[in-house]
Amino acid sequence: MGRPVMLTLEDKDMKGFTWATAPALTSLGYLLILLASIFPFWVRLVNEESQEVFFSGLFENCFHIKCWKPRPLSVYIILGRVFLLSAVVLSFLTTFIMVSFASQLFPRTRKHNFVSASVSFLTGACAFLALLLHALEIQNLRRKPSPPQFSVQWPYYVMGFSVLLFIVAGAICLVQETACLRCRLLPISQNFEETQGISHLENLESLGGELSTIQKETLLKEETVI
Repeated sequence: MGRPVMLTLEDKDMKGFTWATAPALTSLGYLLILLASIFPFWVRLVNEESQEVFFSGLFENCFHIKCWKPRPLSVYIILGRVFLLSAVVLSFLTTFIMVSFASQLFPRTRKHNFVSASVSFLTGACAFLALLLHALEIQNLRRKPSPPQFSVQWPYYVMGFSVLLFIVAGAICLVQETACLRCRLLPISQNFEETQGISHLENLESLGGELSTIQKETLLKEETVI
């Protein structure tokens, strides 16, 4: 029988840190991605001739300001919208999964840390691709005749920070998954060592019994000779 592995105080603190920190990071990341997707102030464009000011984002929700509305939509804008919407949905899903596991709303599966890390990394990748595609659209705009002057606005930094949050949250879940894997493999190793030890003892006992029998036969032969 294998002996149960007791979690040390350090392991318990690490587990509590994971369940507290990772959902907090993904929740903040979800709010930041949602905020950046709503506001169109990603890049500020200024027409050098007319001095008109436009703002560019992946979506044309311009409120009371002037938006840059390229027609037809480029492949960068279309794919950027797809990845941005995917990032919004996945960020909500990541937060829901981590909060559910942390609060034990759903039973924790054997690979819940790996699932949480995978979805978190995928969310960060989608947000990064949306940001990159919009940057490629602005770069393409700069190559045209009489390009406008541009300056990066706060949603760019917000999106970049949200990408970092999801990467850190995924890394935390992977570290916890590695720790859980070590805890699962330790009893198997102990059982194997104990099985080997028992087999060795049984072999020694068997060998000892055989030696005793041989000694008894030798003594009987000596008495018979005498």
